[in-house]
Amino acid sequence: MKKRNRILALILVGVLAIGCFAGCGKKGGNNKKGGEGATDIEISYWNAGLGTDWLDAVIAGFTKKYPEYNVYYNETASPTAVVAAYGLEDTDTVDLYMATKRYDTTYLEPLNDVLETTADGDSKTIKEKFNADYLMLEEYDGNYYNLTHGGGIIGFVYNKALFKEAGIVTIPRTTDEFALVCGTLADNNIKPLAHFKPSGYYAWLTETWFSQYEGVNNYRDFYANPTKEKMTKEDGRYEAIKAYEKIVTPENVLQGSNSETHISIQTKFLEGKFAIMLNGSWLSSEMQNNKKIDDFEMMKTPVISSITDKLSTVKSEPELRKLITAIDNVTDGVETEDTYKDGDNYVVDGKSVSQEDWKYVMAARNSLAANYAAESNFIPKYSNAKEGAKKFLEYLYSDEGYKIYLDTLHIQMPLSLSEGEVSTEGWNSFEKNQKELFDKTDYFVTKEIMNRHKLFTDGGADPLAGYEFIGLMCSNSEADRINAKEVWDYVVKSINEKYDSDWLKNIK
Repeated sequence: MKKRNRILALILVGVLAIGCFAGCGKKGGNNKKGGEGATDIEISYWNAGLGTDWLDAVIAGFTKKYPEYNVYYNETASPTAVVAAYGLEDTDTVDLYMATKRYDTTYLEPLNDVLETTADGDSKTIKEKFNADYLMLEEYDGNYYNLTHGGGIIGFVYNKALFKEAGIVTIPRTTDEFALVCGTLADNNIKPLAHFKPSGYYAWLTETWFSQYEGVNNYRDFYANPTKEKMTKEDGRYEAIKAYEKIVTPENVLQGSNSETHISIQTKFLEGKFAIMLNGSWLSSEMQNNKKIDDFEMMKTPVISSITDKLSTVKSEPELRKLITAIDNVTDGVETEDTYKDGDNYVVDGKSVSQEDWKYVMAARNSLAANYAAESNFIPKYSNAKEGAKKFLEYLYSDEGYKIYLDTLHIQMPLSLSEGEVSTEGWNSFEKNQKELFDKTDYFVTKEIMNRHKLFTDGGADPLAGYEFIGLMCSNSEADRINAKEVWDYVVKSINEKYDSDWLKNIK
């Protein structure tokens, strides 16, 4: 790294991030002072809910194994402050960033050699240990520049005690069934839903239902090869909005949700003030002192009911629910696929289902939103300690380092051990539930694909034109409330207005 002017770098970062690092900057690891040599590894860490205990533990394990290295870090809760000096190669002193993904590869060091390494004590390369679908998201022009340090899966978390109180036995399999469950909860004087301002985690759910409806390949192509025609077409985004119209209603949503913070609403959730919340694996970590976490579980994301538009042999809601039950039986190991096979096709409750429909719904059912691709490790190519930074990543992804990570966080990365299974000893029931869902996931839903078009990364384009409509859909004021068609009309109008004049013009 060009560390010729470390004082200037520190002043620059201080100016750019003043107020952000105050009270949250930290030197960790082996408690040595920062250095400037090839064995001095400086980390800039975005603390987005995972805390720092895991990083302290991994650094301690690494420096014990490789005492020649000096590892230290600064951490902040601000995603912009943590990368304030990135790209300023004459002043940037950071060797390893743990932050949000970088799409511009100008300053990024390829991490292919990290993936091809077999870490000390392992029997597989790191690439072999990573989930193949996740790596597909990260590949760009034959290289890998970002590798995750965490995150989690995202879906509907529900209060098992409140479901039992309302007499709900069947966890909803489709969006229409989910709406019915919300009605049952409301009929039993239990508020079904709540979110935090402006729209909670609903953007992730929109992506999931968009992907389910269109299929994963079409979904990812939307972000890799956008056109105005694609972005204004009534597709899975509109179907997701129509599903919200049945679910996110004033009757179903806790009053005041549109002004709550994520911590305050999560606290109310764990206190039993409402039954269902969109949330992620980090809920357990953020609420680790709440003893009621065992009452909560994440359900498989309900399949969007309008997926029947895409099917040839399953056209009704009851048929779709029965098909999902059969698919769940196979995924959960209750039955084998042969139980339902009939030649090239399938039979579910006496109804013939084509092989294409079975596979389409199975892929939709076994998909989950995840933000692993958003929380990335990347190394500036101008770092003079980049080999040491790579060595640290190799340790993090080794069985030894990964076990430290798992034992501290009780959350998985899209990574397996080279030998044996992940141990859940000491994990609470919610954390075990997360592992079970993770293990059954066929693909991860995220728009953070490395080959995402510059229209989105540089131009500022958004699949719904940045429209925050959830609060308006459940507004208690009938005059302010909007329906799905009104939402979609606004989205299309905004896309048409912004596509050429803003988004395309912003691309360098």
